[in-house]
Amino acid sequence: MARTFYQIINLLRYRFLLFAGLLPYVLASAVAFHLTGQFRPELFLVGLGGLVLALIGVEAFNEYFDWVGGTDRVFQLDPKPVTRRTFFLGLIVFALAGLLALYLTWRLGGPIIIIASIGFLCALFYLAPPLKLTYRGLGELTIAFAYGPFMMSGSYYLQTRQLDIRPLFVSILPALLLFMIALVNEVPDYYQDRLVGKRNICVRLGRESTVKLYGLMALVFYTLLIGSLLTGNLPSWAWLTLSGMPLLLASYLRARKTYDEPRQFIGTIRYLLIHYVWVLGILITAYIIG
Repeated sequence: MARTFYQIINLLRYRFLLFAGLLPYVLASAVAFHLTGQFRPELFLVGLGGLVLALIGVEAFNEYFDWVGGTDRVFQLDPKPVTRRTFFLGLIVFALAGLLALYLTWRLGGPIIIIASIGFLCALFYLAPPLKLTYRGLGELTIAFAYGPFMMSGSYYLQTRQLDIRPLFVSILPALLLFMIALVNEVPDYYQDRLVGKRNICVRLGRESTVKLYGLMALVFYTLLIGSLLTGNLPSWAWLTLSGMPLLLASYLRARKTYDEPRQFIGTIRYLLIHYVWVLGILITAYIIG
C-alpha cells in the first residue's frame, strides 16, 4: 500500500495538466450556479473525487505507454523503467472512478456514465494501441475536447440534470487554452517524438510552424473572448480576463525566439500555464459573483 501511494505521489509531481483538468470542472459548476442559483455540494464532491481518480489514471496510462513507445528512453543514458505496475495502477484508479460514475448515474441518469465512458476511452487510446491518437495527430484535439466540452457537460449535468448548449459554448475557452498548452508542450520534445514515430502536430508542421499556429490560436482565443464579452454572453466581471493578454503575448514572443532551444522554451510554457490559471480563475469567480 505504501509503495502504491508513493507511486501515485510520483505521478502527481509536476503534472500541471492533472491539476489544470480540475478547473473546467469547477467552471461548469460555477456556470450552473450562475444560471440556476443552485449548487449541490455532495454531487460536486463525488464528481470531483471521480475526476481526480480519472486524472491520476490518465497520468499512469501516459507514463506507461510513453515508456512502451520509447519516448521516455530517447536521449537518456540510464532511464528508470516504467513497469506494467503503472498500467495496472491506472486501471485500478479508473475502476474506482467508474464506481463513483455508476453511483452518480444511479442518482442522476444515463448521461453521466456515457460521458465517463468517453473520457475513459480518450484517456486509454490517447497513447495506447491500436488507435494511438497522439501518433496520428489527434492528441491535441482529444485533450481539448475531453477537458473542455466533455468535462464541462458532465459537471454541469451534475448540478442541473440537464444537457445545455450554454456550458458547451463556455467550454470552448478552456478547450482552446488546453489545445495551446498541448501544442507548446510538444515543441521541446520534437526530436524525441519524431524518432519514436509520433506524428503529432509539431512533428507534422515543424517547430517554427507550430509556434505560428500557437500565435494563430491565441488570436482566435482572444477574438472569441472579446466577442463574447461585447455580446453579453459572459458575466460583466469576466472583462477582467483581458488582463491576461500580456502573459499570452509574452509566451508567444518567447516562443518565437526560443523554439529551437528546448531549455529556453520552458519560459513559453510557464507563461501560458500562468495565463491559463489566471483566466479560468477569473471566469470561475465572475460566474459565482455575477
